[in-house]
Amino acid sequence: MVVSIAAAAAAAAGGGSSWAPLHLALAGAATVAIGTFMPHFAVTLAGTRPSASRWRLAVVLALAAGSAAVVGGVTLSAGPSVGALGSALLLLGLAGVAIHTLAPLREPLARRHHVVTATYLMALVDMAAGVVLGGLAVAGVAPVVAAWATIRPAHAWLTLFGGVSLSILATLVYLAPTVFGARIRAGWGLAVAVAGMGLGPLIVVAGFAFDARVVVIGGMAATVAGGIGQVAYVLDARQRRGPYTSEHDWRSVAVWHLIAGTAWFVAASAAATVRMIGAGSTAGWSLGALVLPLVAGWMLQELVGSWTHLAPSVTPGGPMQHARQRRVMAVLARTRLLTWNLGLAVAWIGVWLGARPLAVIGGGLVALVILVSVAVLGRALLVR
Repeated sequence: MVVSIAAAAAAAAGGGSSWAPLHLALAGAATVAIGTFMPHFAVTLAGTRPSASRWRLAVVLALAAGSAAVVGGVTLSAGPSVGALGSALLLLGLAGVAIHTLAPLREPLARRHHVVTATYLMALVDMAAGVVLGGLAVAGVAPVVAAWATIRPAHAWLTLFGGVSLSILATLVYLAPTVFGARIRAGWGLAVAVAGMGLGPLIVVAGFAFDARVVVIGGMAATVAGGIGQVAYVLDARQRRGPYTSEHDWRSVAVWHLIAGTAWFVAASAAATVRMIGAGSTAGWSLGALVLPLVAGWMLQELVGSWTHLAPSVTPGGPMQHARQRRVMAVLARTRLLTWNLGLAVAWIGVWLGARPLAVIGGGLVALVILVSVAVLGRALLVR
C-alpha cells in the first residue's frame, strides 16, 4: 500500500501512467491480503485446524514476489520473461490459497457455509483468469497484445470487479456480523449480492469478448444490483448489532469503513454502467476515474476496516495487550474515517471535472489517511 501511494504520487507529479500504482495496489496489497485472510476466515467458519503455517507463509511470499516481479518487470522494462515469471508465481500462489482455503473445509467441526465457500471459489477462478490474461500480455504473446484493447477491460473486470470484490464479499459474510456483534443471517441482500457480483462481471467479460454492448450493460447492471444487495446485508447486520458499551471509537472506525466501502463499490459500478450506456461502443473501455472509488474507496477501505478489527483480535498476546492495541487502533479514528471519505469524494469530483487542484487536494488527503492507518497498524502490532 505504501509503495503504491508513493508510485501514484510520482505518476501524478510527473504526468506518468497509473499502471504501476494500480497494480501495486491490486496485484500487491489486495492479492497478498486475500492470500492471508481467505484461509483464516474459512478455517474460523469451519471451526477446524488450518494448514501448516510454513506452507501458508510460502503462499503469501509467492504472491508478494509474483506481484513485485510483474510490476518491476514492466516498469523497469526488464523483458517479458520477468513479467511471465511473476504471473506464474501469482498463479502458483492463488492455487495455494485455494488449497489452504478448501482443505480444512472437508471435515468442519461447525456447520458448513456453502455460500462463503462458493463465493471464495468464484473469486479465485476470476482472479486466476485475469492473471492469465495479464500474464500473456506481459509475456508479449502476439494475439493477446494485438487484441489488448478488447482484452484489457475483461482483465479489469475479472480481477477487480470479480476476484478482489468477490473475496471481500465472501469475507464480509462472516466479518460484518462479527464486527457488529450480530449473528450471521442469510437474507435477500446476501442472495442478490452473490448472484449479482458473481455473475455480473462474467456477463461483462462475455459482452466485451463478443463486442456486445447491450450484454456489457446488462452485466454491469447486475453488478450494481449485487452491490446494493451487499450494502443491504451489511446494514442488516448493523441493525442487529450487539449492545457495546466500551471502545466506541475502535468499533466505529471498523464498522463505518466496512459500510462506506460497500457504498463506494455501488457508486463505482453504477458510474461504470452509466458511462457504458453513454458510450457508442465497447472499444477502448478502461477504468479511468473509477480507479479512485474502486481501489481507495472499496478495496483499501475494506482492508483497513478488516485489520482494524482483526489486529487486536487474532494477533498473539493476552487480553491486556489486545486492549492496548485497540486503544492504539482508535487513535484519530473518526477523523481518519471522515477525512478519507470526504477526500475521496473531492478527488473523484476533481477528476471527473478535470479540476486538477481538487483532485490533488482530495487525493492527498486520502493518501495521508491511508499512510496514517498503516502507521497506526504498525504501532499496534508493536504493542507489548
